[in-house]
Amino acid sequence: MRKLAEEIGVSSAAPYHHFPDRRALLIGVALEGYRLMFIQATTLDPASPQDDEYSTLFHTFVGFIRFARENSNMFTLMYESELVRPVLAPEIAEAQTIGFKLIRREVARLAKHLTEEQRAVRIATIWSAIFGFALQSNRSMLRAHPLEPTPDDLAPEVVRQALRLIA
Repeated sequence: MRKLAEEIGVSSAAPYHHFPDRRALLIGVALEGYRLMFIQATTLDPASPQDDEYSTLFHTFVGFIRFARENSNMFTLMYESELVRPVLAPEIAEAQTIGFKLIRREVARLAKHLTEEQRAVRIATIWSAIFGFALQSNRSMLRAHPLEPTPDDLAPEVVRQALRLIA
């Protein structure tokens, strides 16, 4: 906390006026990350076609992947830090639930023909593909060979393939 205060040019006691400890500060930063991510993931690109019934989920997942890539340190704090392991912080769980409800609502709208259990399995599978791709992109684990698409170009296709599970 002292080093942070020094970096931003305030007294070493200043952060404690807003946050009781380091963990509370990290939770505050992570929650701001979720807020920004939800805005980015749910803001549709006006240049992208919106004629598909899957466009909301498509743009949500592509936005999520883009957020992970553009904010790798924030993404790590939100999904891979001490705030989620060994026990998920309740504030983080609440933020993650907002995103899950959005996905669940859209999948339920699109997949009325599936049972609740079938939808749950497909949501878990889709999320695993999307999150796994975002995580691998964030860690620079995806490397395109000369004739393959780059991870940036690959992201929309990964999302399209994952969404095929809803049909």
